[in-house]
Amino acid sequence: MKIKIVIFLGLALFLRLFLLDVSTHFLSDESRDLVNIHQIWVEKKVTLVGPISDDRSHVYSSLTYYMLLPFAIGWNFDPLGTVVGAAFWGILTWFLMIKMIQKYHPNWWLLGMGLATIWWPLISTSRWPWNPNLLLFWLFLGLFLNGSKNQIVRIATGLVFGLAIHHHYLAIIPAALMIIKQRDWLLALGIAIALCPFIIFDLRHPPGIFISRMIDYNQGAVKLDLGNQIFKFKEIFAYLMEQIFQQKAIILIGTMITLGLSVWDVFKNSSARGWLIMWLLTLVPLIFYSKQSHYLLPILPFFVLWLFSKREFVGEKLAKSMVILIIIGSVFNIASHYQQPDWMGDLRVLRGGTKIIKEQIESQKLVNANLAVLASPDIYPSGKKFRDLLLVNNIRLKMYEEYETSDNLFIITMADEPTLRKDPAAELAYFKNGPFAGLWQIPGTKWKVIQLNRY
Repeated sequence: MKIKIVIFLGLALFLRLFLLDVSTHFLSDESRDLVNIHQIWVEKKVTLVGPISDDRSHVYSSLTYYMLLPFAIGWNFDPLGTVVGAAFWGILTWFLMIKMIQKYHPNWWLLGMGLATIWWPLISTSRWPWNPNLLLFWLFLGLFLNGSKNQIVRIATGLVFGLAIHHHYLAIIPAALMIIKQRDWLLALGIAIALCPFIIFDLRHPPGIFISRMIDYNQGAVKLDLGNQIFKFKEIFAYLMEQIFQQKAIILIGTMITLGLSVWDVFKNSSARGWLIMWLLTLVPLIFYSKQSHYLLPILPFFVLWLFSKREFVGEKLAKSMVILIIIGSVFNIASHYQQPDWMGDLRVLRGGTKIIKEQIESQKLVNANLAVLASPDIYPSGKKFRDLLLVNNIRLKMYEEYETSDNLFIITMADEPTLRKDPAAELAYFKNGPFAGLWQIPGTKWKVIQLNRY
């Protein structure tokens, strides 16, 4: 048994750390978080609430920052530090999922270990230091602790479920359903304790930007007629099946077995029926949201618990076949997930470009420098993540809207200088005819940093 655990742990670590510095997902949300983590460390200001979003419409939790802070410090606030932090919490989530399966269905621990190791939703959240991804750790921990008769543990279990809400508002749905399912006021007390900082914040800052934002967060214009709701639910359910089974050839078979097992549990298995209702009810509110994978995260732990519930006869065979299909789909699809545009997560581009700009600003003693990302696949011309990393390095650029008052422009691009000067981008308007000041190749990439001066 120990040898099998070591093998699976080694594979889990490999899949979560393989090419981590060039195939992670690191955009402006992640760079903003790195700035806030650095600010907490520099100012030594401990807070449970904050920061407030740039548009002042909602408030974030600080929990993610504290979970990633030790890794940011250990890597001297290099962006790779928070990515490694995500991998660390991802491995703990892997361990908790296995322990939870072992608790509820000990005979399937090896099958559960295989699923936890290779399943892409667990791997991707372990390679991406984004706020919603860490909620899986708390939900799996809460389900592992759930069922204790000890009053302190029951309050702690509620607290853990409440902390999941710190990572995304939608986690409140499974947390509320757990209270209803357990009918345990100590569980409810723990969840309330976790939400106290936000409730106090809203009371002190009326009309509040936590509770109200949680209610209407990212909801689209959805018609309330029954036909539209049914259609949207079918669409969201199909999207969930895609995320679970991964491989196109397997999705249809997996969906049919999922529906068959659901019907079986409704009529034959009361213990599994409760968890079936849990994940289906967690799925229903998504009809008010767009199809995005992180909205499905609160569903997954309850889906896993339903899948690994004890059954007999046909139910047991259907559940086992589902697990095997998920593993097969993940194996066939795993390689494709490591291939994404380098502007989305190749940290060599971010670190190399930032280093070049920092060195040039300091050596040339520039005071009115600005930045843009042009003539490249990157869809964000403002280069916010480069700006954030420069800010962590105590380099302040002119704002994105201040090209008119900027004297120097650093352009992160894949083009050469003559091609770049022909680009009609508004960011270049004041620099097209200015002198060329330098070109630097970002090591190990196809990207360049070009400096144009205004005069």
